Amino acid sequence: MKKDKIVSISFIISFVFSILGALLKIMHWGNSTLLLVIGIIALGVFIFASLYEIFQSNRIRSNEKFMWLVGFLTLGWFAGIVYLLLGRKRIV
Repeated sequence: MKKDKIVSISFIISFVFSILGALLKIMHWGNSTLLLVIGIIALGVFIFASLYEIFQSNRIRSNEKFMWLVGFLTLGWFAGIVYLLLGRKRIV
């Protein structure tokens, strides 16, 4: 599987499983914890793959790489959406 597909697919999996797990947790249904764990693991894969792409890129400066690092570690999904929609075109 190519690196660019890993980033997109892991973000989609993370988003879907985390939202589903949260909804099932609110309704007190079983296996909601498993869905949340899968979502968190997929988010970790997404963040690691995205940061790898960012730090391997020669198109952006080091201060912008640091801003992406802080954004991913603090904002998670929001930084992921911004990265996929706007930032990735310029970095890759």
